[in-house]
Amino acid sequence: MVAHGAMATATKVENELQHYVPLGSIVMCVDPYANKIEGELVAMDEPTGMIIIKSVSNDQKEDLTVLNRELLTEFEVKKYAPNNQRGAFMPEKIVSESAVRKAISEKEEAINRVGPKDVSLAGRELFKVINKTYTNLEWRGNVIQGLDGDFFVHPPYKSNDVKGNTEDAVARIKKVVDKFHQDFVKKHGAGDS
Repeated sequence: MVAHGAMATATKVENELQHYVPLGSIVMCVDPYANKIEGELVAMDEPTGMIIIKSVSNDQKEDLTVLNRELLTEFEVKKYAPNNQRGAFMPEKIVSESAVRKAISEKEEAINRVGPKDVSLAGRELFKVINKTYTNLEWRGNVIQGLDGDFFVHPPYKSNDVKGNTEDAVARIKKVVDKFHQDFVKKHGAGDS
């Protein structure tokens, strides 16, 4: 197997690879040196624009030609592969607006779970600990809040800073906060809490 590559610049051609060409299709292209390459499209790397074409030479040896599709002066699909028999393909991605909105919403939720910039390490770590047992949790500014209003933990996030509407919830969270600070001091020292 021999690998060839085009190293010079050429006029960019509006070619069919920009749309949809399944792997296994028979293609013909011309490189910047006017070499005509015809064969089976066996690989494509969309980010780098590289394609690999397998062809059979006159002496019946298989050649692999590696080309940068940006440098091709011609590209033509001679025969499309039926049902994309050889595997994956690289179609243009069509992204729905609802998928984009959902992804943005998920990222915003993840950012909100990390906490505001001005929250101490102890505050962020406490949020994670409380969130293990109480998943209905969020940041309201620099205050950790149970979403149903059961409790609020204000800076500096000690048990005295736990307030709320339900005595049971406040008592449970105070125990969690006390245990958290004991473990936090052992791990990080008294200065970071």
